Amino acid sequence: MRIFELLKRHEGKTLEYKRDLSSPESILKCLVAFANTGGGIVVIGVEDGSKNVRGVPDVLGAEEKLANLVSDSIRPRLVPDIEVVPWRNLNVLAVQVYPSNTRPHYLERLGPQDGVFIRVGSTNRKADALQIDELKRLNWMNSFDEQAIPDLKSEAIDFRAASELFAHPTMTEGLKALFMSVPQGVVDHAEQS
Repeated sequence: MRIFELLKRHEGKTLEYKRDLSSPESILKCLVAFANTGGGIVVIGVEDGSKNVRGVPDVLGAEEKLANLVSDSIRPRLVPDIEVVPWRNLNVLAVQVYPSNTRPHYLERLGPQDGVFIRVGSTNRKADALQIDELKRLNWMNSFDEQAIPDLKSEAIDFRAASELFAHPTMTEGLKALFMSVPQGVVDHAEQS
C-alpha cells in the first residue's frame, strides 16, 4: 500500500485517518461501516485534519492489539488486511476492509440492532432497521420486489388475472426464454447429468 498516494486524499467514503489506537471504539465503528458499505481504508498514525504523519510506536504490538480487537468485537467475524507501512523513519498501520458478503456486521457489545454502522460521506452512522434489512437483502442478491411475503393470504392473489397473464403467448415465451418455465412433461436432460 502506498501511503504517499493516500495522503494526497481527504477523508471520505472510503478513507479515514486516526491519530492512534487510543479510541478503539471509533476505529471499530469505522471498520464495521466500511464492511457494510463500499469498503475502505483506515490509516492509523496520521492526524485527521492536518494529515501530519505521527507514526505508531510499537507498531507490531499495535497491529496485534488491533487484530485482537477486531476479532473479539465485530460479528460476523471480519478479517481486514492490516499492513505495517513505512513512512520516512516512522511506521503507520493501514487497515483495508472490503465490502462484505456476510453483512450486516455489528459491534458485539452493542448487538445486532444497535451495533450496525454504515458509511455516509466521511462519517459513520448507526443503521436503522430498514437499512439493516437492505444490507441483508444485498447478501441475498435479490431486490425488494423479489422478497417473499409470508403473511400474505391466498385471498390477496387475483387468480383470474394471473391465469390470463400466464396464458398470454408473449408471457409464456418470455418465461421460457428466462428458463423459468418448460412445457409440461418435458425433462431437462442437462439437469439429470
